[in-house]
Amino acid sequence: MSLKFCVSLKASMSLFLLNVFIVLMSGYFLYSCSELIMDFELTCFNSLVVSILLYFDWASVLFSFVVILISGCVMMFSFFYMAEEVFMARFVWLVMLFVLSMNLLIFMPNLLTLMLGWDGLGIVSFLLVVYYQNKESLGAGMITVLMNRVGDVLFIISIGLLSGEGSWNFSDMAEVSIPVFLVGLIVLGSMTKSAQIPFSAWLPAAMAAPTPVSALVHSSTLVTAGVYVLIRFSSSISEGWCFFLLCVSCMTLLLAGLSASFEYDLKKVIALSTLSQLGVMMLILSMQCSSICVFHLTTHALFKALMFLCAGAVIHFSGGIQDSRFFSGLWFKLPVVNSWLAVSCLSLMGVPFMAGFYSKDLVLEKCMMSGFSVFGLGMILVPTMLTAFYACRFLWSMMVEEGSSCFSSFYSSWSLNMSMSILGLGAIFSGWGMEMLVGKFSEFIFLSSSLKMTTLSSVLLGVALSILVFSSSSLEMRFYGVKDSVLMFLEVMMSKMWFLPYISGYIPAKVGLSGCSHSLLSLDLGWVESFGGGKMVGQVSSTMIGLNYFLQSRFMGFYCLCGILVMFLFFMVL
Repeated sequence: MSLKFCVSLKASMSLFLLNVFIVLMSGYFLYSCSELIMDFELTCFNSLVVSILLYFDWASVLFSFVVILISGCVMMFSFFYMAEEVFMARFVWLVMLFVLSMNLLIFMPNLLTLMLGWDGLGIVSFLLVVYYQNKESLGAGMITVLMNRVGDVLFIISIGLLSGEGSWNFSDMAEVSIPVFLVGLIVLGSMTKSAQIPFSAWLPAAMAAPTPVSALVHSSTLVTAGVYVLIRFSSSISEGWCFFLLCVSCMTLLLAGLSASFEYDLKKVIALSTLSQLGVMMLILSMQCSSICVFHLTTHALFKALMFLCAGAVIHFSGGIQDSRFFSGLWFKLPVVNSWLAVSCLSLMGVPFMAGFYSKDLVLEKCMMSGFSVFGLGMILVPTMLTAFYACRFLWSMMVEEGSSCFSSFYSSWSLNMSMSILGLGAIFSGWGMEMLVGKFSEFIFLSSSLKMTTLSSVLLGVALSILVFSSSSLEMRFYGVKDSVLMFLEVMMSKMWFLPYISGYIPAKVGLSGCSHSLLSLDLGWVESFGGGKMVGQVSSTMIGLNYFLQSRFMGFYCLCGILVMFLFFMVL
């Protein structure tokens, strides 16, 4: 136990100490409004320079600070959550590699060297998703890595096509007019990492990883990698691709909101809420407001990590149960955990004066000020209402609703309380603090009184609808029962993300694997194996060995006679 304690605690303390240095850097870059570029040239082919470029500015340093802070809290939480883990050192090293890959991606605005962090995230995330080494984890890991591999291929094609431009730096791309289809490759590649439609199926499947890993993946690392790349690339995105991002983000918002409203698994509800907030980030990116996207990216990372830590504590104390229908009255059983869970849910909903309010409200008001149509306003306000609906449903089912209790005993842990308290303070004060410190996060918004109250009205409507549905058993049976086949079909369709896992995951996997199986049986294990492969070589070798043994064992006298004759002829010739 002491060894595990030392490993996890050393990793956590190392990250916190590194964050002290990052805080000093962020203070310098924020107040001086300066940038630092470090270029290390590796080689040069004619006019094409291959170099390692490190770029430090207020956005990269601030986001790195948030990533390292959350990673330190996650490592501290891991000491509590994975106390029975046998290979704790291996887990810690994988998480540290994950954090290193994300920081490489943050500080490298070069498409070629950025692949170090991009591919590092993909490989280490696969190892973490399959960490428990069972069939479910393997299936989730394969879906995750193959879906993200699509983005890797698109990025590699982009690198090859950009070789003719003479540079892979994002800043240089803004100076020249790169082809529209090349912009599309980078946009589509970033969408795969950030799980936008139609690449959304892998995000809930990645919940097979340990909860500390989920807290890190779904808050500030893997799923935000695509958003961060588009933030760096935003100056080169054309109007056509901005409109495409707008449509995709609105569809993702609606998909995530409806699916989370019909989901009961704790971790999957939080994963779908992450998908919804990624849609919000893509929405504001489609309007070329990258600074506001950084604002929401940082605030979302803090309250989403807190939400995962609270859900992980509930799962740990319940013996591994994740279905919210088995919980009841947790407010009295785990008051500290559920208090911080309520804080994270309120911040997710965008309740005034929480961290999520400052960034999310700014995003929605910026969209309203841009002259959206009635349909466009509906596409962003309905998901806002659904976010409040499933967040209240989440709290209602766990804290208030009567059900079967699955708690036998629980205890207090200093590592759990400290990690939740650090992130909880961030979920409350980070929005206000960053808006005061970072001038780019303060935007002038001019709206009428009716539009100004629209966002808050959507949140209150979602809360009222949640209370109305889940406070009445008759309404709950009507909407979530099995008596009406149409409602049952709708429930299954929404909980299965509009059958997106079957369309973009299971069906292509089945077609591809069945084709590979047919090729294996007909070629590798068929005529190729019999006539040109190892089976034929083995048969010929065994035949030759048998013939040699037969000749050596049965014709020894014949060999001796032949030897005497050869010697006799040799002497006759001499």
